[in-house]
Amino acid sequence: QLGDLGQLGPDRRDILDGFEQTQSVTAYPMVAGHKTEARKGLIAEVDKHLAPLVEARPRRRLKSAGQLWQKAGRLLIAERLRLDTTRTVSMCASEPVLSNVWYTVKTDGRDLDKALAIWLNGSLGILTRLAIRTSTEGSWGALKKGELEKLPVLDLRAITPEQLQAMSALFDDLAGMEFKRLPDMWECPARRALDDGLSRILGLPELYTLRRLLAVEPAVSNRRVA
Repeated sequence: QLGDLGQLGPDRRDILDGFEQTQSVTAYPMVAGHKTEARKGLIAEVDKHLAPLVEARPRRRLKSAGQLWQKAGRLLIAERLRLDTTRTVSMCASEPVLSNVWYTVKTDGRDLDKALAIWLNGSLGILTRLAIRTSTEGSWGALKKGELEKLPVLDLRAITPEQLQAMSALFDDLAGMEFKRLPDMWECPARRALDDGLSRILGLPELYTLRRLLAVEPAVSNRRVA
């Protein structure tokens, strides 16, 4: 389970109880957006900063900014997805961050962050994400924090150090590439390179067929089955 490999950060309600967004640079960088045209790849760019609240919001309890920041992480996983427009479900930042639309995950190292981002954006990772999502409307799907902690992922403790390093290197190789929307994932060069890399590193069968089937899955394509 994902929670075995890292500590999930605060959810959006916790962020609101401890911080306010600001355009000024502070000690608390934030990844705030999930617009499809801005989140096309594996790298998460900081787009805002947070400032600690000095008093509680109406009818809410003030939470410690310092305690919330202790859970900041470099790995980010989307809390809520519109599957027919989403390009990536997980990203990595160059520094610890918090977010109001992505769950942060604090792991034991950068290689773990990158390897998990690779796994979650591959066809097998997307398949497991679809399996446990809570559908909201149409292609929208959300994950509560408790559900994400139980998300089945590749056990990175069980692979060799060489395989872990290879997955981290695969992330670096793909960091500059642009991913297509999930309905186009079967013909996306970046997703194909990611899946092929996982198959090579982990000794898996080719994943083209799975990728093609996922692309036409009604929850992903937002189209009815004929």
